[in-house]
Amino acid sequence: MAGQPHGGGAGKPPFMEHRTVLILLVAFVCGTVAGVLTFLAYHNVAGAVLAGIGAAGGAIIVLHQLLD
Repeated sequence: MAGQPHGGGAGKPPFMEHRTVLILLVAFVCGTVAGVLTFLAYHNVAGAVLAGIGAAGGAIIVLHQLLD
């Protein structure tokens, strides 16, 4: 174990690809922004959560097709 680099074993695939991480990160940001803006507009937590989840899901679909 002392001679192995931090990346793990040789030939071991990464947990997630960079593309997947980018898509999930941007979707998280979009969902958070949509949720916060919805909460500020309507002061309804449940509606804000649903808007955030919907925005994040839509962003995942759009970004997956866009970055293909």
